Amino acid sequence: MLLENPQTHHEGVCLLVSVLQRSGLITVEIIQSLLPWVNSPSENQRVTSTAFFAQLMTDPILREKRLLKSVLHILEERLEDNNWIVRRMAVRGLGNVVYGAPEKVKKYKKFLLETLIRTLEETFSFEIIVECMKALAKVLKELKGKDIGSSFRDLTIEIRKYFDNKDNTLRALAFVLFGILAGSAKRKWKDYFAKQVRQSWVTLLLHLQDPSPEVSMECRATFHLCAPFLGLKRLQTILNEHLSCRTELNPEELQMDICRHLAKEKAELLENFYKTTIRYFRSSWEEIRAAAAKLAGIILEHTDTKNMKWLDMEHLLTSLQVLQNDPSPIVQLVATQVLRDI
Repeated sequence: MLLENPQTHHEGVCLLVSVLQRSGLITVEIIQSLLPWVNSPSENQRVTSTAFFAQLMTDPILREKRLLKSVLHILEERLEDNNWIVRRMAVRGLGNVVYGAPEKVKKYKKFLLETLIRTLEETFSFEIIVECMKALAKVLKELKGKDIGSSFRDLTIEIRKYFDNKDNTLRALAFVLFGILAGSAKRKWKDYFAKQVRQSWVTLLLHLQDPSPEVSMECRATFHLCAPFLGLKRLQTILNEHLSCRTELNPEELQMDICRHLAKEKAELLENFYKTTIRYFRSSWEEIRAAAAKLAGIILEHTDTKNMKWLDMEHLLTSLQVLQNDPSPIVQLVATQVLRDI
């Protein structure tokens, strides 16, 4: 059925190839017979052949028969194809080199990272973006910080763009990738990544209450990995206790502990922390709007507002009053409670 439907034909091909792989039925003759199809004027043949090679990248046969470099070049060319399914399969193939030739990932690291990042930057196709993120996750797990090199900056910038994406899968993948980068941010990129974490920690804090359980789980794991980059040594133990998977997470208690610490020892960080929080009053998710309103209230509760000269109280009051008319009863309730406590 998968093979017969034009929309799922590529997945059918991948499934068929995987069965042939397990049975040891893929031969050099079969590979060579499909090579001409990748440049065929027929879209069907290009889809079939690119899906074939995308799945075949999981097999050592390409490395063993010294065809790996040629197929990588083919997949790179197919990234420019007019057919989006062909482009998607080409991206998947690049990521699958991790399974078929893991020892070659470092050799081709520059090519893989630059190609995937460029595709991520230039595409508007949801399916291809998801495929790119998955491929990057596979490749990055095989590399160390020094292997990522100058791509680290571009990766960080691109990944952060998807923290608030409306699609659950993309948000989850973005947090996964950011967590992988946290493990690779050594020496040269440590200070740079620390700044990126400082700019993202309100986002991480609020997405702990993401409407998607999968996203909130990935966010928690990533926040735990990123917490040391905040440089808040006195707070680190508390953050570890909150974010460890060994304990049940209470986001509100975590917010209180962070705000108490900032008010007492890092007041200079509060301004951006607060202003980022306020921006989430306009989030498309009621869970995030409610969390942002509650966090704003916690900031005010644990801070001497006389020292917050940058605080526009009139704007805050107006914003909270708008939330009192929010379509979500939960958001209305939180906004009313915060206004009552101010």
